[in-house]
Amino acid sequence: MNEHGFCPNCKMDFDGELIFETFLRKYGDRRKAIETAEMYGATETKGRWGKRIGIYSIEKDRTTMWRCPDCNHTWSR
Repeated sequence: MNEHGFCPNCKMDFDGELIFETFLRKYGDRRKAIETAEMYGATETKGRWGKRIGIYSIEKDRTTMWRCPDCNHTWSR
């Protein structure tokens, strides 16, 4: 299942690694990794980092555009 979608231009997959795996590698402790991942709404098998870049508008106080880190294509939110 894809959580973050694909670039409309180059079709790059925006799903990064599992959040749990990041913290397991960081702490080397399964319990601490689960506890930290839960702070991000993730579990051992669900919840991935996203790779697309949000372009934020201070005037509108929200993300208004997205950018692909691979091909630099930009599109509206």
